[in-house]
Amino acid sequence: MSSSESDDMRRMNRRQFVRNAGIAGVGLTAMGALAACGGSDSGSSSSASSDTAAAASTADVAPYQGTLKVVGLGVDLIDPIKAAFEKATPGVTLEFTVKSTPECTQIALTQPDSLDILSGYYQQIDQVWPSGNFMAIPTSAMTRYSEISPLITKGALIEGGGNVGQGDAPFRKLYATSDTEVSESETDFITFIPGNNNADSFGYNVEELGEQDSWAILVDPQLKGKVALIDDPTIGLMDAAMAVEANGDMTFVDKGNMTKAEIDELMSILISLKKAGQFRGFWATFDESVNFMSSGEVLVESMWSPAVSLLQAQAFPVRYAAPKEGYRGWGGGNMIAKHVEKDPSKLAAALAYANWWNTAEPAGIMAAQGYYNGVFQASVDGLNLLNPDNGADYVGYYLEGAPATGTLNDPFGQPSIKAGDTRDGGSYEERCGNFNTWNSYMTEADYVNQKWQEFKSA
Repeated sequence: MSSSESDDMRRMNRRQFVRNAGIAGVGLTAMGALAACGGSDSGSSSSASSDTAAAASTADVAPYQGTLKVVGLGVDLIDPIKAAFEKATPGVTLEFTVKSTPECTQIALTQPDSLDILSGYYQQIDQVWPSGNFMAIPTSAMTRYSEISPLITKGALIEGGGNVGQGDAPFRKLYATSDTEVSESETDFITFIPGNNNADSFGYNVEELGEQDSWAILVDPQLKGKVALIDDPTIGLMDAAMAVEANGDMTFVDKGNMTKAEIDELMSILISLKKAGQFRGFWATFDESVNFMSSGEVLVESMWSPAVSLLQAQAFPVRYAAPKEGYRGWGGGNMIAKHVEKDPSKLAAALAYANWWNTAEPAGIMAAQGYYNGVFQASVDGLNLLNPDNGADYVGYYLEGAPATGTLNDPFGQPSIKAGDTRDGGSYEERCGNFNTWNSYMTEADYVNQKWQEFKSA
């Protein structure tokens, strides 16, 4: 086969895949789906598995009636999300399995047939993608592909502006050339359909500590016994690395991919601090982080935005720092297991679910926990949709950095934000224009895991 014939075949397969299985059924017809697609059929050097194109054989598939098994973290696999999708998609039931990030990765690698969708993250791609357990998704199968925030596709909201950050920034892991290989350059295939992203930092008790704006507080000896880290070897180590760097103890070439020498030096510092009693403990779940802070056992810790929001809703004096050194970024979305291709209607349902995440209702639910959607407009639309009487106030607080003019509720209907409050860190542009490092999977990941266990047991 000549190279030109090969390119033609790849383009044909891609069109065939979208037409036959892409987004047909589950509330969308095949023709309507094609009209909504954002990809291009111009020449592409990308190629997905030929099995992808052969997954379906008819232009229309029956609407799926059954269960989609989704594995992920508990911060987005929540009851309001399940209820909203099942109401919008009669006949489809979601089965959520909530695990830690390492556990999700393990399931994806060793039990791929036990899940249909992995609610995954960019830092998992280097571990998960080479397995071939997930399918490269044509960009045309993402209904709002052309609207993805440049933060995800380019690394910065404004070309050449802001601090892109080290590590596994989304644009470095979004694109695929096959079911086993990724590309830092744009292709016609993506590893998953983007969903949520955020700028993470640390939570702190503002009544006890006053205003804090530096990662260095995690290693401040004055807070001995009042500090907690997330019990995730890579993320916890990254928070610690930003802290010791901010404190002037050492520097790194790339905190998203530390060398063994850097890991050893960092661990030496951390073990000394631990032996001196600096760390109260390590948390592995959302609830553990909330309990650490609310009980007063810690005054500062690695935290997720929804945990801070929950405590603020309970009038606990916790703040989410806007570190002058930059945030730790993360992003994720929905990956589709390779075995789903065998069932055209199930594949259509899985794609519909992944695309649904970039619509108003789920984006609004997550925005009220402090998250941003990969399609930023979906966050704006969602906050307005779910709050018809005062949507502008929600948009102003969560996305624009404006003070709340009245009480704002969380996605569970509980008062969360008081009138006059402003979001820590400000607007979307302010928060997502300043990244220090993104959650990452390092070349020395096995060594990181080994050293992290030594650190914990020291």
